[in-house]
Amino acid sequence: MLTLRLLGNIILIIILVLLQSFLFSKLNFNQIATPYIYVLFILLYPANQNRYLFLILCFLLGWGVDIFEDTGGIHAFACLTIGFLSKYIIRMVSGTKFFELEEFRYSDFSVGQWIIYTFLMVFIHHFLLFFVESLSFANFGGIMIRTISSVGFTLLFAYFYLILFRKRAER
Repeated sequence: MLTLRLLGNIILIIILVLLQSFLFSKLNFNQIATPYIYVLFILLYPANQNRYLFLILCFLLGWGVDIFEDTGGIHAFACLTIGFLSKYIIRMVSGTKFFELEEFRYSDFSVGQWIIYTFLMVFIHHFLLFFVESLSFANFGGIMIRTISSVGFTLLFAYFYLILFRKRAER
């Protein structure tokens, strides 16, 4: 059964994949930092929604980017991993118990908690992305430089998005 919310999520995934592939992947600084704005979908997906559907949507999001950028599944892997870990990171950052997660809203986060949550999620995503891309600890310093610089670039775009486009009640 295709609900309106699911259809909206699929359209949002298509838009984010196209934006990432044709615009944001071209914005790289010295071949080191690239903003990966598609992680906003995972960061902002309601925590109290169906987790299985969420993981399928995470896979589709990463897979779509993989198709356009010919990256062989690394974006899908990174998206699925942070999608799976999101529940645990929310619990860790907010102190929310498992049974309270069904009532959790991102507007319950303080500014500090939101910064920690977004940093952790984006850092894990980018580290996995760049580590699996190189698949070696030989260039661990280079992986960390790319991870940290891309995290900064991505968070800059994410915070601009939140400031400009999110309703005050949802912040």
